[in-house]
Amino acid sequence: MQSGTSGRIVIIGGGVIGAAIGQSLVSRGQSVTIVERGVVAAKPGASGASAALLEPLAGAHPELRDTGQRALARLPGLCRDLLADTGVDPQWSRPGSMVLVSRERDATWLRSVRIPMFHEIGEPVEWLTGYQARAIEPAIGSHVVGALRIPSTQSVHAPAYVRALIADVTRRGGVVLTDTAVTGFRRDGRTVRAVVTSSGEILCDRVVIACGAWSGQVAALLGDDVPAVPITPQRGQILAIAPTAGAPRVSHVLHGAGGYAVPKPNGTVLVGATHDNVGFDPSLTPEGFRFLGTLAHDLVPGIADEPVRHVWAGFRPIWEGTGPPPAGPLPGTDNVIIAAGHGAIGLTVSAGVGEAVADLLTAW
Repeated sequence: MQSGTSGRIVIIGGGVIGAAIGQSLVSRGQSVTIVERGVVAAKPGASGASAALLEPLAGAHPELRDTGQRALARLPGLCRDLLADTGVDPQWSRPGSMVLVSRERDATWLRSVRIPMFHEIGEPVEWLTGYQARAIEPAIGSHVVGALRIPSTQSVHAPAYVRALIADVTRRGGVVLTDTAVTGFRRDGRTVRAVVTSSGEILCDRVVIACGAWSGQVAALLGDDVPAVPITPQRGQILAIAPTAGAPRVSHVLHGAGGYAVPKPNGTVLVGATHDNVGFDPSLTPEGFRFLGTLAHDLVPGIADEPVRHVWAGFRPIWEGTGPPPAGPLPGTDNVIIAAGHGAIGLTVSAGVGEAVADLLTAW
């Protein structure tokens, strides 16, 4: 891009949060430029690595819980429209989920604590005995004594969902710049006048920082007078198992033993994930592989012996501040929004964060 090119709202980050904000804005006729340092929906960004388990956030901070409910309500229609309008299939499904427990004290806690949390937000759930759970999902183990079934849990293919959002941004006239690094900002006091990139300046009226685990680093380019944004990376390792004919199959997302198994429409089962606080180290580790193999066996006995299609890792953006992750004005500035730090639930809340930030920007 030539120096001095103008974009009214510049969004830094082409992951799921930035893409959702951009799509919400262009659908309202706003002028948007998205700047992505790499390739859209690629690893090791969280959006390119996510298993895309989209579940109601019962028990979360009320603001975050409500954003999640808004997002989940919008998602089926949004995915249908994205497919029709862009030709990119987000691969939306509603598999439902089951939280499996193997100890009676855990079953008691789910019934007495977790179920009321779902009832509080109007989400129907069902308690199953171990026998009832195995009648629905015969592949789960005999050690399961009960399960909380959540019918409303949804799923998408994370990279395809992000690509569909980005395709709709460009279809509606937005600009998406890939392989373009943000290197600084040109400011007039508290106001950012231009985003400086590896391809030149982009003039702007408003800026959104939504680049996941890298958001704190980008915000730091604003200068020492802007408070630090406490977002850190957390590596999550995930594997995809491709069961052969006659191997165990599941239809629900399964939780338990410190992780999850997510069945996908292409027949694979994603098993994840580790929580590695190692900075921006993308390595796949033997310890991670062992953890995931044991987890797969605990959730669906026998599946750990099936072929592994691939293993990968991504960086969750972890919010280290107080309260919920930010999705609003960045302190110390007059025209910058920060929307990042949603950890493992970025895809879950993305459509809601996109609408909320678009509401804020169109009213600003």
